[in-house]
Amino acid sequence: MHRLLELVDLAVPAPPDDAEVEALVRGWYPAVSADELARIRAFVGSYAGSALAVRIATLAGVRPERPFAFELDGVLVNGRLDVLWLEGDRALVLDYKTNALLGRDPAEIVEEEYLTQQVVYAIACLRAGAREVEVVYHFLEDADAVVSRVFTAEDAEGLEARLSASIARIRAGDFTPTPSAFACSGCPVLDVVCAGPRLGGGFEEHDPQSELAG
Repeated sequence: MHRLLELVDLAVPAPPDDAEVEALVRGWYPAVSADELARIRAFVGSYAGSALAVRIATLAGVRPERPFAFELDGVLVNGRLDVLWLEGDRALVLDYKTNALLGRDPAEIVEEEYLTQQVVYAIACLRAGAREVEVVYHFLEDADAVVSRVFTAEDAEGLEARLSASIARIRAGDFTPTPSAFACSGCPVLDVVCAGPRLGGGFEEHDPQSELAG
């Protein structure tokens, strides 16, 4: 899905036709099933037909798949942004998500699973010279499932402190298990080598507001 979205013209967001999608995807992944192809088409179409895509199309110079790297506490933090717009002192990052929503609020998913990623993206853009960064998540199961948050240069010190705390926990080997019905759903080792949500007591309640989810 990401590879197909790289081919979509962000200025004129129209998905490839079905025959082209099938040819491309089968060329990349010959074992893809018909159901998987249908889901991939739906995800790409969800973005192309969304109000968010219309907004992104108005941003001059917006580009897909942009690499970034920065150093913090002796650690090289690097990755790629699905979509980046950077102009003057403003930036926007768009990240596509294919999570199954399962009736959940997309904002809750971001809070529980993507806070560290959100912080990293904001720091990358602030260090690139932006003074205002909007980080946008688009959950493609629903064309309207968009979660957005704006960070400013005044947030930079706090953001770096939060990421430093995550780095310190990693170095200390502090990986607190946080099993849940949602997190463990579909895990291939559930009930084989791990009891998942039935592990019960012994774990602190996970608070995404106070601890960055990895």
